[in-house]
Amino acid sequence: MNIAAFFSHYSDNESCKMFFRTQREKQGIVCRKCGCEHHYWIASIAKWECAKCKYRTGLKCGTIMENPNLDYRIWLWALYLVSLTKKGFSALEMQRLLMHKRYEPVWLLMHKIRISMANRDMRYSLDGYIEMDEGFFEGHRKKSQQEDPPQKEPKALDRQVKVIVGVSTREVEKEKQKEYKPKTQPLYVKMDVVAALSSKDVGFSAGTMVSGKATVHTDGRRCYNTLKKLVERHIVDVVKDKTEVSQVFPWVHTAISNAKKKIQGIHHSVKDDYMQNYLSEFCYKFNRRILARDYLTGCW
Repeated sequence: MNIAAFFSHYSDNESCKMFFRTQREKQGIVCRKCGCEHHYWIASIAKWECAKCKYRTGLKCGTIMENPNLDYRIWLWALYLVSLTKKGFSALEMQRLLMHKRYEPVWLLMHKIRISMANRDMRYSLDGYIEMDEGFFEGHRKKSQQEDPPQKEPKALDRQVKVIVGVSTREVEKEKQKEYKPKTQPLYVKMDVVAALSSKDVGFSAGTMVSGKATVHTDGRRCYNTLKKLVERHIVDVVKDKTEVSQVFPWVHTAISNAKKKIQGIHHSVKDDYMQNYLSEFCYKFNRRILARDYLTGCW
């Protein structure tokens, strides 16, 4: 559905409400009280009533829309706009597009969407041949209000967020290979924020990202030695010449660079606590190459 048809069809709150009702009924309504799956729809209060125990389930109940109390039109329009472009929107720009008076509810809405994207990608693991490396993203931490006078300048409080990045790839067919381009192409990417580049943190992060039958290719950093116990094959490549890194690990560094440019270009600065949400949005869109229809039917 193109943008003109979308806004023409879902122009008011009632049509958007019916869209969400249809999506929920496709998945089935289960009573929280007795577990019955047979319900009746009460249009006047936008709730389903259980045929067995009469317990009522709201249309927003159990979904990302449960709080804050925004109109169905705001939610559906926001979901469509977020999935419309691979670049994304800042919360302030989304507030302007939705013509909403307050910034805070739209900011929370955006983060709920990003968290739901992360939850969807957690269902899958990277498999096959995987390039893995660490990335350092510029985080931002406000100076403490209790510091009087402040001990450090605000710029000195900026620090880097450590991220483990994995990209699954496949080899390009020989007849399609080009001389000055990589012989592989990227499939899927995962990014996970870690507290430190230690064997324990890297092992836990890789365990949630990578399949046990995968082949993982890393550099010589010691923290990656724990991968030998987690995957079928671990390839270590110590690259002393930095100019050759892009040839040995072409796609993982491209993914890190693109994520940095996206965050810096749209959001300018991101707090450490929310960095994972922004990276999850980048990975979700990269993995699906921005297909809007996928997200609108899977936002629950």
